Amino acid sequence: MILKFNPKDHAHLTQRRIKRLTKLFLHPLGLCHLEVKLDRLMVHCTEAWMVDSLMDDLEYLSETARIILGAQVISLYFAKEEVYRTTP
Repeated sequence: MILKFNPKDHAHLTQRRIKRLTKLFLHPLGLCHLEVKLDRLMVHCTEAWMVDSLMDDLEYLSETARIILGAQVISLYFAKEEVYRTTP
């Protein structure tokens, strides 16, 4: 049996995966805006301390984002500017 997902289904599943990831990193990831595009997780933070905190746990964040979201690359943004990007 083959399941076919429409764009709405994909968006819903992505949001559920993002919520699952956010629960693991509730503070500060829960305060940031997350986007997933293809194999990339983009994290938009409004405060510099959020980026610093995520950088401290970047190895664990990268591994869990890969498992939960399939993200190979993580980009951290502060004030709409990319400040860090992991390599695949």
